[in-house]
Amino acid sequence: MIRWIFGILAGMLIMISILFGQLMFTIGNRPESEEPKVEPEYHLQILIQDTDEYFWTLFKEGAKAAESELGLYVEFVSVSQKNVEDLKSIVEMGTIAGVDGIALQAADSEQTIAVIKEAKEQGVEIITYENGNYIIPETPMVGSNNYNIGSIAGDMAVNASSGEGEVVVIINDAGNESDIPYQNLIIQGIIDSFSRYSTMNVNKIYTLNKDMFEVEKIVSNIIAGTDPVDLIVCLDESSTPGVAQVLVDNNMVGDIQLIGYGVMPQTIDYIKRGVIFGTVVPNSYEIGYQTVKQLTKNVQGEQISDSVSTELYTIDADNVNYYEEKLK
Repeated sequence: MIRWIFGILAGMLIMISILFGQLMFTIGNRPESEEPKVEPEYHLQILIQDTDEYFWTLFKEGAKAAESELGLYVEFVSVSQKNVEDLKSIVEMGTIAGVDGIALQAADSEQTIAVIKEAKEQGVEIITYENGNYIIPETPMVGSNNYNIGSIAGDMAVNASSGEGEVVVIINDAGNESDIPYQNLIIQGIIDSFSRYSTMNVNKIYTLNKDMFEVEKIVSNIIAGTDPVDLIVCLDESSTPGVAQVLVDNNMVGDIQLIGYGVMPQTIDYIKRGVIFGTVVPNSYEIGYQTVKQLTKNVQGEQISDSVSTELYTIDADNVNYYEEKLK
């Protein structure tokens, strides 16, 4: 019996010795010092719209590229479209959390200016991006130039109609009266593009608030109206496929040409099918990248430009396959 007990104790001692030896081997082979984790120098917040527009997919990719390049922490926070209270609440929470900078799109002019002013007073740097509809003074902006959007859309309209036709323009609601000049820049760009052709004419301008049912109503009224319409220019990404679908439903494809905006998958499909002649596309990747880069410079105290204009490009039947593959 005693021998049996001693045998068990000896076996346990051997097992303990083996485990101890393995532990010492592991410790002996561990690197003398592990690289400490590098804390991001700045914490930035980017407020993005809570929509399914494809713009945001590429925008975030560009922002993440700048985050990696500059060694920052970029946090994306969704905010309801044109909801000033939601915007105010999120900016206040970011300020309390101690973020270094916030990039946002204005929900209007008056109240957004107050939100930005309060955040700046708390030491948080603010810039806006792709802010074509609202005037926010003393706040840097990154994004597309409204006049260029109108000019490029006008050039596409000329090509689609061979320089002859009655044109209807659909754009977003400008909001306050003080914001109308920004909206007018788009229209001026279109008109200047048409100025070489006495047979090109903008006969009506509709504004919308991105409500799908409103888009259907507007386009149905355009089709049913007594005024002749040869071409529609819709300068809203999420509404462009809706306009195209109404043309399809009413058998107006080919009778009314359509110039759209943005690069939603449905828009690409409608271009391939010949429903949409072409679309004007903001470089959302570049906008995201430059937004992070400019906000970082602002946080570092560097002087930055009041406005950084990003490029625009066009997609039509000639290059749609190339961009479809590229966007995949």
